[in-house]
Amino acid sequence: MRKKKVLVHGTLESLNKFFSDAVSRDYEIVALLSDEPEKISITTRNRKLDILKPQELPIFVDRLVDGIILTADKSVTDFFLRRGIHPTKIIFWDAAQGWTFFALKDNQGTQVIFFCGLEFHIRSDEDRKLFNKTVQRLGTQRQYKNINPQYYPSILLQQYQRRTGKTFDFNNPKTFTEKLQWMKLFDATPIKSRLADKYLVRQWVADKIGQEYLIPLLGVWDNFDDIDFDELPNQFVLKCNHGSGMNIIVRDKKTFDIQRSREKINAWLATDFAALFLEMHYTRIKRKIIAEKFMANSDLTDINNYKFWCFNGKPILCAFVSGRSDDGDLSNVRISFFDMNWKPTEVERSDHPRSEHPEKIPRPKNFELMKRLAVKLAEGFAHVRVDFYEIDGKVYFGEMTFTPGAGNFSYKSKGTDEYLGDILKLPEASPIPTL
Repeated sequence: MRKKKVLVHGTLESLNKFFSDAVSRDYEIVALLSDEPEKISITTRNRKLDILKPQELPIFVDRLVDGIILTADKSVTDFFLRRGIHPTKIIFWDAAQGWTFFALKDNQGTQVIFFCGLEFHIRSDEDRKLFNKTVQRLGTQRQYKNINPQYYPSILLQQYQRRTGKTFDFNNPKTFTEKLQWMKLFDATPIKSRLADKYLVRQWVADKIGQEYLIPLLGVWDNFDDIDFDELPNQFVLKCNHGSGMNIIVRDKKTFDIQRSREKINAWLATDFAALFLEMHYTRIKRKIIAEKFMANSDLTDINNYKFWCFNGKPILCAFVSGRSDDGDLSNVRISFFDMNWKPTEVERSDHPRSEHPEKIPRPKNFELMKRLAVKLAEGFAHVRVDFYEIDGKVYFGEMTFTPGAGNFSYKSKGTDEYLGDILKLPEASPIPTL
């Protein structure tokens, strides 16, 4: 995403602290505002910034910038609101906390929270959960942007130990989940960034296996407010292209809550997905919104999803996922693993147990075709999970995932992590991208 053009307001001390914080590179600073401009002199990119008193702002400043960052005192908020600055353009930064927020009430008395250029109407526990999750994610994002990448292995080791109670040698990982931690940093190649991009991967898939395997695309946008919903059909799916779990399934446009969807998608677009678990190949993706055709089996409420776990270009396991919900709730999800003859295996994850009767899950009609397609798409990669849907007897591509679950899971089935780790042959290390 492009950098936001902003004015920054504060004192000499608060502005110096802001410019020492790496998060300032998210923004293009147009000018500084201060009540004591004669005391301030800051140069960025070899250019001395203009320094104005707030009272010298032109009336039409709202049309010139994407936001005003306040670094010193929230009490000046009313000054900018009186100038006609929209609340989403007022952004607070605190030397200790980083980005912080303020709240107003709308005409119906609903609490509206403004945070980092985002707007949240708090009408339910779900709304509050979205806001809290966004604060946590952007806080993590700020933290990791301020850390030298040489410390990333130590961070991942600490996270792994908290999750599993185990540690490992980052320079010599053994198990599958250990090797995924290494690959998140040292195999975050540009081609992975392209193929993890849910928009750019489409052309690559069309070239590799054919356009007919793609779910029809209805539109692509940089901003939510550019979407003309009158042009979309009654049913469709909205997705962000740069991460996982960023989907909105619209089954009936008449009941579609545009405001709540705007808040969700804008929060997702503000998030560098790489910063959540240091899956660094995600950080290069230019964030967009896409709309795809709503797909459904005529005789089922859900579409069957088959995830082929490929190692060194060869599918080894196929995971069948059941129990998903439109709202992203994963509590009822079950994952059953099959071999390449569609025989149930003992492989079982601790977070998502397998079906109680995996032997009753029918073999997909196009299983052999999906295996052949997975081989073509997985060629050249040490590990990738290639997902397909089978809808009314036809195969459709889902996505390619290089670090499934960010490696933040364990196996209930004994020996699985070690077995898959033996199969996975790590490539040569590549440079770590910059957040």
